[in-house]
Amino acid sequence: MDGIAIRRFTHLAALVAVTAGSCALGGCKVLTIDEDRAMRARRSGDFNAQAYVDAIWKAKVVPTIDAEAVPAPDLMTAIDNGLDKAGKTKGRRVGEGSAWTFVLRGDGTVAKVDATSPRGGIDLLLANGRRIRLQTGPVVTETAIRDALPFITFNDFSDQLSFADVGRALTTRALGGLKPVFANLRPGSHIRFVGVANVRNVADPLVVTPVSAALTPAPAS
Repeated sequence: MDGIAIRRFTHLAALVAVTAGSCALGGCKVLTIDEDRAMRARRSGDFNAQAYVDAIWKAKVVPTIDAEAVPAPDLMTAIDNGLDKAGKTKGRRVGEGSAWTFVLRGDGTVAKVDATSPRGGIDLLLANGRRIRLQTGPVVTETAIRDALPFITFNDFSDQLSFADVGRALTTRALGGLKPVFANLRPGSHIRFVGVANVRNVADPLVVTPVSAALTPAPAS
């Protein structure tokens, strides 16, 4: 091995050693190939929000939402006892003054299906007698799914437009996969769901963007 090759080899070995040392100290993160591509894309000028969401949906988004979900009745009781208190223990917020974001799960009976208006939705009656609304679109307010994910932050993107696009792409991905479920719902149907809600005031109705939903048998009387 000549002198130039030796110097290159030594430099490479040192770089590997430093990188390994940093990782051992928690200074780096191991990414999957899809996650690495997504990270590079969101920092470039050629950003495709839907492709980014598709790359992380199954591996990161769905498991995170599922792990964070709390029973809907428990959440509603906690909010009744103080929104900020509930937010600090059961939710998160993207910034001071923004809405509290909660991830919840529950079972309920369909009371009403709105499949004609742009802001379509399903009114769901829970076992505790309370009602919530599942958004079905096509027009959906809020960016609740994005706001619930701690690994998606504004500083990771090149501009505000990209960050907003990710919020819309997450909602599109979630609701797109649930169309077959929504199409079969009728008043009296029973459904199990996991979703996300942004809440600004205790008196506001709980409006949930669903991430998963499934028809279930009627509960035993």
